[in-house]
Amino acid sequence: MDRRDFLKGTGGLIAAANLAPANATANAQAATPGRTVFALNRGWRFSAAPSEAARGARFDDKDFARIALPHANVRLPWHGFDEKDFAFVSVYRRRFRLPPDLRGRHVFVDFEGAMTASTVFINGVRLGEYKGGFTPFFFELTPHIDWDGENVLVVEPDSTERADIPPFGDRIDYLTFGGIYRQVSLRLVPFSFLENIFAVPKDVLTGHPALDVTCFVQHLAASQCRLRDVVL
Repeated sequence: MDRRDFLKGTGGLIAAANLAPANATANAQAATPGRTVFALNRGWRFSAAPSEAARGARFDDKDFARIALPHANVRLPWHGFDEKDFAFVSVYRRRFRLPPDLRGRHVFVDFEGAMTASTVFINGVRLGEYKGGFTPFFFELTPHIDWDGENVLVVEPDSTERADIPPFGDRIDYLTFGGIYRQVSLRLVPFSFLENIFAVPKDVLTGHPALDVTCFVQHLAASQCRLRDVVL
């Protein structure tokens, strides 16, 4: 398969597997034998006033603002604002259901970027905190997914200045702003799957260009969530 066919095929798969709106089930085209990706950029609820109750799956968020990603935690003028205007903790909530025929897959949520530290919950369970606003990150949702009902994903981005997260700590003059400012998606994979590919071009200016490809394969046991990397 050449590069153009590969891009057309994978792009079409991701577009066809777009997750249905909140409280609806994803369409049948998502049922593929390999990896399935659902875009999760619409249907979010947002509040600039987080609370412990808002982390729960049964919390009533009808008064939260309806937003789509990417999103800034506050709208700022072009000039003349205080950098503390965006330095606060906010909360994002997203409800979703998964197709029952994909039961048994491992489920990950992938964030392309959120400022600046993000604490993630699924169905009221705290998964952890990721520190850093410029790099993508993910959490596994598998042990806490309700395959028969609704799931609630909650993200609390901390956009305050923190000395434990670069480039803060009074080292340089820098503005990071706040919110989930890149895309979010759900990734469903079988127990063994291709986790990543790293390609390095060689001799590109010669008559015999080449490409070294390293494939990273992960295997997840059916009853555990620990990862084992295998390099081919």
